[in-house]
Amino acid sequence: MPIYEYRCDACRVSFQRLVQGFSDPTDLTCPRCQKADVHRIISRVFQLRGEAAHVARIGGDSAFDGVDENDPRAVARWAKELGHTIGEDAGTDWNEMVDEMIDEERADTRGGGSNAGDTDLGWA
Repeated sequence: MPIYEYRCDACRVSFQRLVQGFSDPTDLTCPRCQKADVHRIISRVFQLRGEAAHVARIGGDSAFDGVDENDPRAVARWAKELGHTIGEDAGTDWNEMVDEMIDEERADTRGGGSNAGDTDLGWA
């Protein structure tokens, strides 16, 4: 028995309904406004992946596609995505740590630190 997602054309509310079989029910109405002017919409898809798939995604060469290692913002976006992919294992302060490292790098490249002009973020 699938769960389908519907949207009411009258009030624009989305709702789900457990359906017996694969056809839309004949008595389908909006739970908010009770109108029958509803249509099925495509639901978001969730794919459950195992640990091996996460490791392959993080460690593969494709994880670095579009990352310019000379651009601290691009590296920060990549690092934040990595932290999001890792999840709780990265720690709750992962994004703050990445932001602090980027701020330090910006200060260093502006001549504010001892490593002025050095673009190596030291993350290796």
